[in-house]
Amino acid sequence: MFADILSDLIITGVRSVSTIYNDATVRIKRVCRPSWGLILKYEGETIYTINGRQYRSDKEQMVLLPKGSTYEWECTRPGHYAVIEFESDSVCDELFFFPVKNVEKLLRQFKDLEYKRMMKTPVTEMESIRDTYSILLNLVKSEPQKYLPAEKYDRITPALDYIAKYFNTTLRNDDLAALTGLSTVYFRKLFTEAVGQPPIEYIQSIRIRKAKEMLRSDYGSITAVAMAVGYQNIYDFSRAFKKHTGLSPSQYKAGEDNNGI
Repeated sequence: MFADILSDLIITGVRSVSTIYNDATVRIKRVCRPSWGLILKYEGETIYTINGRQYRSDKEQMVLLPKGSTYEWECTRPGHYAVIEFESDSVCDELFFFPVKNVEKLLRQFKDLEYKRMMKTPVTEMESIRDTYSILLNLVKSEPQKYLPAEKYDRITPALDYIAKYFNTTLRNDDLAALTGLSTVYFRKLFTEAVGQPPIEYIQSIRIRKAKEMLRSDYGSITAVAMAVGYQNIYDFSRAFKKHTGLSPSQYKAGEDNNGI
């Protein structure tokens, strides 16, 4: 899901905000896209092809084109589209499509951002990044969510709250289930339905996400980071970190220091 991508998406700058018209004859292939692009096709239609699959973009569905993606697009019905191109070190090889519930409202956000950049003030770049994040956040909220009755989600909320506060301590399914008043078996089933991960895997992902934040900053040694997020030794931490990220903590930290990850 895009929410998982967004959690690590750090926008370092906005390259441009523009409104463009395409004829129906335009067909282009992009190989390893160099930046992120957010497209609102408010007139006409464009078909994107990636890995042999086709997706439509029009006033009812917009598209996010990640850095590193390779795809073809063809304008099948002429019309205007608005585009925000922005910089981030994050890369992804798939495209993301989102339903558009209010194209006029979204178009105003794009146009307002374009206007701010034309006026150019000392805070334009910060405002551009803020406004782009705001649009992306609204898109995440628009993603269809797996249905889970509110009363069932409420049953696991005490466990979620406890994990958020004490993720760096020893947490067991039995103890978390006790907080909810559910049996351990049913708690684990309900938690997995609501969150998309079993409780212990979720705790691991929270720890690794926190560790990534700390490795990006000056928090001392990797051992200190490992202890801070709840690992008893650097070996367990390194194994879990590489499983989740594909990199060792030292590789990740070196990459961040050199702006390479």
